[in-house]
Amino acid sequence: MGEIVVERRTVERVSNPRDTEAALTWQLERVGSAAWQDWSLKFQRMAFGYAQDSGWHDPADALRWLDHHALLHEGAAPRGALVWYQAADRIRVACSLGSGQVVGPLPCGQVDTSDLAELSTDYLWSDAHFPFGH
Repeated sequence: MGEIVVERRTVERVSNPRDTEAALTWQLERVGSAAWQDWSLKFQRMAFGYAQDSGWHDPADALRWLDHHALLHEGAAPRGALVWYQAADRIRVACSLGSGQVVGPLPCGQVDTSDLAELSTDYLWSDAHFPFGH
């Protein structure tokens, strides 16, 4: 039997339409809203300025794609990074505020801030990267 070779192409990094601080401001302005329940990926995409679909079906699909392209990191997530975690039997994504804090649609159903340790001890982070965003 031959070996299976998986090719990992370099993914071109482009600037998001909205910078990190503007994206975090956009998110913090929506704290308390229940309109984004179960739409954590769409919320992050919109926060960083992408009006059209991300090209991923859901956060789990995005996480698999990021993993396949070696774009996930362990350890403390820097401010503005996307934090991928599992809660309530599904993968979710929030945005790091730094110092272990995140913002986004949380499992409680509302946009809020939280200590990441209260949401999950098993998480990865990536740069705010939406390679298929428009």
